[in-house]
Amino acid sequence: MKTVNNCRRVVLAGSDGCKVLYCEECNVAEVEVGALSLRLEAHAFNSLAEMMQEAVARLAVYSAAKSQSQFTTSVKNVH
Repeated sequence: MKTVNNCRRVVLAGSDGCKVLYCEECNVAEVEVGALSLRLEAHAFNSLAEMMQEAVARLAVYSAAKSQSQFTTSVKNVH
């Protein structure tokens, strides 16, 4: 990998505080969240993206189930 100063990075997504950059020469994606910077080879970045998408889907299901459970519980207590 080259040093950051030699890389020509392009912004793939995001804005100040949270963004993804990519260097084609290094084949490295850099995820920046605040002061945290994570540099990943393209295949590792793709694996991370797939895992995050799965986690988002599972969180949505979890949140919906929890919401439904709270609704059902509150309905049972009504007289």
